[in-house]
Amino acid sequence: MKTRITSFIFILILSINVKSQTIGEGTPGLSDNNPVLLDKPIRFSPYKNNTFLFVDFNNYAIRSVDEKGQVKTLFGSSDKKGYKDGNTKDALFDGIHGVAYDNKNDLIYIASASSNIIREVSNKKGNFYVKTIAGTPQEKGFNDGDAGKAKFNSLHQILLNKDGSILVLDIGNAKIRKIENGKVSTLVGKDSLSPIQIDWKYPIDMAFDGDDIVICDAGNMSIYRFTPGKEIKKLELNKALKMPHGITSDGKGSLYVADMGANEILKIENDKTVSKIKATQENGFDKLNKPADVIIVNGILWVADLYNHQLKQQKL
Repeated sequence: MKTRITSFIFILILSINVKSQTIGEGTPGLSDNNPVLLDKPIRFSPYKNNTFLFVDFNNYAIRSVDEKGQVKTLFGSSDKKGYKDGNTKDALFDGIHGVAYDNKNDLIYIASASSNIIREVSNKKGNFYVKTIAGTPQEKGFNDGDAGKAKFNSLHQILLNKDGSILVLDIGNAKIRKIENGKVSTLVGKDSLSPIQIDWKYPIDMAFDGDDIVICDAGNMSIYRFTPGKEIKKLELNKALKMPHGITSDGKGSLYVADMGANEILKIENDKTVSKIKATQENGFDKLNKPADVIIVNGILWVADLYNHQLKQQKL
């Protein structure tokens, strides 16, 4: 009986300690511990065992972090800038802005804004191998069709559909594009070439909310809801946004947004009501410097604090 009580107290203390914490010393660098150093963390994706991936932009790296704040660099480093496929010990990366994880096949996908390509990273017994699966390396433009000949213009976030297809946010072309069976197609965009059209300016992040996709348009300072194959609409919010840069869903009817222009984390309820997440000394949300993204993992809201070179969390 005494052992059960002790275990209960330990779990209770652990849950209290996880309420909020800051990861990173606040100065740019690359180190997984003693101290942890990051250099412009910018995008998130769920990963394995209640961990998540983040793009460490200036380190040209993909790193993971768990609930306790333990960071692990999976591949990439500050001296690996460029473009080269192969074993990640030798591969080169540049301008990574999007990341997604395929838990069924244990694959990581990354999108390069500067090289205009999508790459697949496979994990074979702890050895990562990278190959380009779509885009024309270091060429920008617009072209659907064969994935190897397709052209993109400043790729950002990636999402993986339940059917295994890959969705990418093409900012320069203001489109969401789909990669499936070696072919690239357009789902929604600004011009007449898009099957579903919307007048947006700078769509910069997207996330699933059920079967819908919610999108931040930093240029229009708006949030959009896209039902693939059907319609897209702008949310009529009761508070103006300044520069929405990151978005996630809690799966319970609410959205969370990193408003980079206001240095705030916002909650949107019922696609209308906007409220600011309270800043406390513990969560550090009162000292955000260009928050770039948000993600919810196991009931914890994480924020990529871009210019502070930190990750910050708040238990919801």
